[in-house]
Amino acid sequence: MTEADLETKAAEGDTEAQCSLAFLYEIGIEREQDYRKAAHYWQMAANAGRQLAIDKLELLLAEGKIQASWLEPAQPQAAAPRAPAEHWAGLEMAPKVLMADDEEEFRILMGEVLETSGFRVVHALNGEEAVQKVLANPDIKLIITDLKMPKLNGLQFVKTLRRMQLAESARIIVMTAFSQPALIAEGKKLSIDAWLVKPVRPESLVETAKRLLERKSNVA
Repeated sequence: MTEADLETKAAEGDTEAQCSLAFLYEIGIEREQDYRKAAHYWQMAANAGRQLAIDKLELLLAEGKIQASWLEPAQPQAAAPRAPAEHWAGLEMAPKVLMADDEEEFRILMGEVLETSGFRVVHALNGEEAVQKVLANPDIKLIITDLKMPKLNGLQFVKTLRRMQLAESARIIVMTAFSQPALIAEGKKLSIDAWLVKPVRPESLVETAKRLLERKSNVA
């Protein structure tokens, strides 16, 4: 999706597009870093009730990266209609997983394996798209990422999450053909939970995913 497409959707009230544009201006990916424009789009999403955007505005204000004078007074929003209780009662809220890998056949195959094992899978084909998917899906519980990807590689993607304080409670698995000790050591500094070397057996990925999420549940 082009920047023009995102701007059109943002103007139409699409909070995912608003958050994506805010992120792109905040980080300066393929455009100049512009905190004022980032604040504009974060506020659009915040005014629509997007909690991620509200939290980001508070953080940027506290860090002094944006000024309160840049923000317009928030407009009161009508409360969104609530779904009937019986609708939600039958939903199985399976853990949501982000699968980031530019090898399409491999990503789809592993995604299908995870879905068969009870996960909901969100796909991203590069590091930049992966960040946007995290912004759009704050309920992601597990991130599985390749290292060698265009735009942002796997480690750059994780560093961006850490810098923006996104998906801080999510578990992270790196799944890659690279196993150099220096890379693995860098991954540990970023609090990556598991490093799987390709080729990876599907059952090994599922076992690792379940183990990490069970450990998180036990700690909680």
